[in-house]
Amino acid sequence: MALLLLAGCQLTDHSERDEVTTDDIAFPNSGHQDVDLDEMPVIAFEATEHDMGKIIQGARVEHRFAFTNTGRTPLVLSDVRSVCGCTVAKDWPKDPIAPGDGGGIVVTFDSEGRTGVQHKPITVVANTNPPSTVLTLTGEVVGPRPSE
Repeated sequence: MALLLLAGCQLTDHSERDEVTTDDIAFPNSGHQDVDLDEMPVIAFEATEHDMGKIIQGARVEHRFAFTNTGRTPLVLSDVRSVCGCTVAKDWPKDPIAPGDGGGIVVTFDSEGRTGVQHKPITVVANTNPPSTVLTLTGEVVGPRPSE
């Protein structure tokens, strides 16, 4: 039983690549030097919230949160996590994103076993100031899926 619970708590697909090095990342916020915030990468999302509407219990909903690096240095997403195993960030850029370029974070919500209003935060950690951004999926899970 414990094994099933641990397996159900997958929060990301962890398909990160080991190609990003410290040369790719600007980390001036070490506290050892003055920081020019204008030189930091900036992650600008088209929207940080997505309303899934009403969902029949058992359905899976997928949403892509699109963003652009509006800063002056390469943006690196180091982690994307949810607090619940029912919400999984399964696809997000692993390579540095140049200024002016963009990408997306694909998040899947599995409504199996859920009922009522759902509010699912997803935390994006990057080399930005502040270092984390919270995305949110909301919706209402209603009744079980009809028998097939």
